[in-house]
Amino acid sequence: MFKNLKIILLISAFIGASFFCGVNNLFAAANVYTIIIHPAHGGTDTGIKVTDKKNEKTITLAIVHELQKELSRESNIKVILTRDSDTDMSAEKINKIVRENKPDFFISIHINKGFGKHASGFELYYPGFGKDAVGGKKEIKDLSNEKINQINKSVRMAQLIQRNLDLIFTRKGRGLREADNPQMEGLSVPTLIVEIGFASNSDDRKKVLSEKTQKEIALALAKSIKSFYR
Repeated sequence: MFKNLKIILLISAFIGASFFCGVNNLFAAANVYTIIIHPAHGGTDTGIKVTDKKNEKTITLAIVHELQKELSRESNIKVILTRDSDTDMSAEKINKIVRENKPDFFISIHINKGFGKHASGFELYYPGFGKDAVGGKKEIKDLSNEKINQINKSVRMAQLIQRNLDLIFTRKGRGLREADNPQMEGLSVPTLIVEIGFASNSDDRKKVLSEKTQKEIALALAKSIKSFYR
């Protein structure tokens, strides 16, 4: 009798463990977040000329490769790159990648330029409220809950990125700005455009050209993304 009871208890324990393991696996699978990262420009579109031999497209790809490497260690984050080599990327092609993969977030990495040689630091852009039919700014009451949620997520991610990039570009964060993103036309996905450093500023130019700083930038972005999904 006791032998049979012991067998029953062992079987029950095994079934229970298998059940909870299955639940945990299902829970983990349900919480894998897909992020599409776009290294700006590519192919014939070189982007900003940083030096005679280096263009924006090369630097953004180097940063994004480091970012992908860092995020690949996270079991709950799946990274998709719009390009992993020097290839042309139209807005339509990017839009198609987003539509097919239905990501939880889209981040586009750029290098800035202009506003004079003293302009320095980083800027963050998100597609915000948009405009109504007569060209005026839409109000929150005119937006769907989905759109409001999308904007909130973009702003929260931006705040994390601001905090971490400020360790590289100390006190040079130029704020969060609203701007339309043609690559995301018609898509409801939280989105950020990250403009990292000014090629027109000598100090920023040295930073974005440095492999060491490129890795630091990638780590700052990865830290922000990981914090967002914890």
